[in-house]
Amino acid sequence: MTDDWTAYWDRREAMEGKLWQAQCDFFVDRVRREIPLGPDDILLDIGCGRGYTAAALAPGLRAAHGADTSLRALEEARRRCAGRPGLTFHHLAPDAYLDIHRLPVRDVSVIFCVSVVQYYKNIGEVRTLIANAKKIAAPGCRMLLADLLVDYNQCLDVAGVLLGGMESGTFCAKLGEVFSGKHRLYGRTRAEHPVLTMRRAEFEAVCAAENTRLRFIRRNLTGNRFRTHALIDILPVVDAC
Repeated sequence: MTDDWTAYWDRREAMEGKLWQAQCDFFVDRVRREIPLGPDDILLDIGCGRGYTAAALAPGLRAAHGADTSLRALEEARRRCAGRPGLTFHHLAPDAYLDIHRLPVRDVSVIFCVSVVQYYKNIGEVRTLIANAKKIAAPGCRMLLADLLVDYNQCLDVAGVLLGGMESGTFCAKLGEVFSGKHRLYGRTRAEHPVLTMRRAEFEAVCAAENTRLRFIRRNLTGNRFRTHALIDILPVVDAC
C-alpha cells in the first residue's frame, strides 16, 4: 500500500457517510450464509475501518479483532465500541501493514480482508499476507479475501458497483458519491496509484504456492456485483520442536 493510499484512508471525508454502515449490514448478512460462525470462533478483520463488521459479529464469537492503518478510523471504532466485551482494535503500521502476525492475536479461526487487497502494491504482497496469516491461524482457519479485482474490466466494474448498489439498497448513496468531492479525491489518488488487478490464474498460483485450498464465492457479498471473493482454507504454521 502506497503512502498516498494510507493518507487517503486517514482523511475524515474518506470515512464519513451512512454508506459504510449500509454496506457492512449487507456484507454481514451475506457472509453469515457463506461462512458458519460460532461461539468458539476468533475473528480478525484486516482493514476494519470504523469497526462496523467486527462490532456486528462480535456478540456471537469468542473474540473479534479489527486491524487498520488509519488511526482516525481506529479512534472512531474504539469510541463507538467502548465497553463492548470481546472486541479489540489494533493499529497496523503504514510501513508494515502486512505484518498481521505481529499483532497480539493468536488461534484465529476466521480472517476477513474486505475491499483492501486492491490497494496493495503487487500480487507478491497478497502471498505475504496469506503466509503471515498462517502464523496466527488455528487449525481449520478460513480466510476471506473479498472485493478482489480479478480479470478486471473497468466498465464492467462500474456497472457492477451500480447494480450491486441496487441489490444492497445503496444505489442512491453510491450514485451521490460519484458526484461528491470524496469521489474526486479518490479518483485523483487512484489515477496516481492504480489499484491492484490480477489474472485468475496468477491468483490461484499464489494460493497454491502457500499450500492453501481456494474456493471462489459467486454470491455478491459487498455490493460490488462483479468483484471476486475468495475463501481460502489456511493451514497454520507448526513450530518445529
